[in-house]
Amino acid sequence: MTTRAVPITGMTCSSCEETVAESLLALPGVDFAVANRRAGRVELEGTSLPADAEVARALESTPYGVGTRPWLSRDHLVWRDLAISVGIVGALAILAWAVGLGERFQALTQATSAGSTLVVLGLGVAASVSTCMALVGGLVISLAATTRSSASGMARMAPHLAFNAGRIVGFGALGALVGLVGRALAPSGLLLTTLVLAAAAVMAIVGIRLTETSPRVAAWQLTLPGRWGGWARAGADGSGGTMRAGILGAATFFLPCGFTQAVQLYALSTGSPTQGAFVMAVFAVGTTPGLLAAGFAASTARRGSGRALRGVGVAVIAFALLTGAGAITQLAPGLATGTIVATERTSNVADVGGVQVVGTDVVTEGYSPEVTVVYAGEPVEWTVTPLTLGCQTMVRADSLGVGHIDALNVPVTVEFTIDEPGTYPYACVMGMYTGAFVAIERPSA
Repeated sequence: MTTRAVPITGMTCSSCEETVAESLLALPGVDFAVANRRAGRVELEGTSLPADAEVARALESTPYGVGTRPWLSRDHLVWRDLAISVGIVGALAILAWAVGLGERFQALTQATSAGSTLVVLGLGVAASVSTCMALVGGLVISLAATTRSSASGMARMAPHLAFNAGRIVGFGALGALVGLVGRALAPSGLLLTTLVLAAAAVMAIVGIRLTETSPRVAAWQLTLPGRWGGWARAGADGSGGTMRAGILGAATFFLPCGFTQAVQLYALSTGSPTQGAFVMAVFAVGTTPGLLAAGFAASTARRGSGRALRGVGVAVIAFALLTGAGAITQLAPGLATGTIVATERTSNVADVGGVQVVGTDVVTEGYSPEVTVVYAGEPVEWTVTPLTLGCQTMVRADSLGVGHIDALNVPVTVEFTIDEPGTYPYACVMGMYTGAFVAIERPSA
């Protein structure tokens, strides 16, 4: 009895492994065959094992072959479509930025009292077309890759409907817990950054798989162990597993989207499980139209041409880059701020009783003013006033020694002293918006 491994190309799923193994078990002398898509090989055991040429002939009627997957595709059409997709996605991103799409939706909430149903619903809409789309949207688009291209329209949309239903129900249930036990359920600090980077990495792999630019990366898939049960697997109709999608939707409660965390903080402030559940469920309802639209577009592309699917892949990679950049900024806000040279204090600073009183407004664009100049070695009283509600209302200011500032509904004041001249950055919890204090020496009289 002998054993050996044969490299196999083209395997990307469990059914691929089964097809390869069954094809090779039919060869004389093969008593045992196990294919592994992640390793890109099949393990053979038997009394007289076939040569690679015989294995290749046995697989001729399948999409698989003998060989090692290349890191980069050799198909020039794939790279041509990639270049076109990058151009289109880039143009759409520039257009969305130019018209301020996310800010326009968020601005609709500013005229009403913070925490009202309309505000929370509006925040959900804003989240689904701005920063949170970079994180949750990538998951939504990747769901499209779980459905067969031949599946019916309803079968293609079933995972997305389940995903959003899971978000609404899950956010409501977890919102009740937040209202009851507090904000401890929301990740923060290093854990939050790790979650963001992990999500960005998974989205990047999904995007590369969809673009077909790397056959080697196409084999990297995150799947649940088979023993976890059939409930987590795609149905025979290619539905993608509605229960799995629903659970995934509920789990996005823990993803570090700034809008979500702002609403979680409001749910906490209610001190009521009933109100907490209502607030979080309403927020999830607000995100549904945007996320369903993304899912529909991705599912349509999945059914269509390879070029459209590659375009979806480029969009997912863009989401991953945006998400990863935000996490890195959150981990080290100074990377985005750099060193700022200043010679005099800014107009938002005033001396009151030997204290430098500073005011900073939270606006849709971030912080106003973005840079505040104070004197080193003198106490500072900093008031953060929210004029909008979103990621930027939750500030991380570790460099100032004040930690986390939650200016959700009302102005928040903190006190600190900067001992040495220099630049001291701060950022929102998602790292999407940044600001800085610059400390200089007081001019001699």
